[in-house]
Amino acid sequence: MTKVRAPLSFSLAITTVAGLIGWQAAAKITRRSVRTVRHWSESDRKGTPTLDQAIALDQAYMRAGGDHAPIRAAYELQLGVALADVIACRAALAQDIALATRESGEALSHCIEAMQPGASPATIHRAIAETQDVDALLPRLLGRLKALLPGNGAGHEATGEIR
Repeated sequence: MTKVRAPLSFSLAITTVAGLIGWQAAAKITRRSVRTVRHWSESDRKGTPTLDQAIALDQAYMRAGGDHAPIRAAYELQLGVALADVIACRAALAQDIALATRESGEALSHCIEAMQPGASPATIHRAIAETQDVDALLPRLLGRLKALLPGNGAGHEATGEIR
């Protein structure tokens, strides 16, 4: 019976490697039994090769004519998924910084106008309103910055997600 394996999973990567170099060769390279290597290839079982074993398997696969490193590709995908929150959080932070910078510039411009001799009450009220707008943006900016700290669930606080 053929087992279904998730695309770019470690189990599929091990199966891909063993499909080209053979289960015996994979066992010999990793200094593990064929049974252990087969378990690594089953997504419903625990266990994966060590980093050194994974590198050796990818190298053997490529030496045997493979066109990529399957285990590395699986690792890159899984790392990308794991870092998605951090990347999204940084992108949201960059957008908020751009907005705060633009709004701050406008507020400062209106404040300079309000400082001019003969500035009308409307001009002063506009400067106050623009400054309050900037002030309202800063807590969100601060929240996104704090979310980047280790252990703060990067991405969740900054994107408003509830964990």
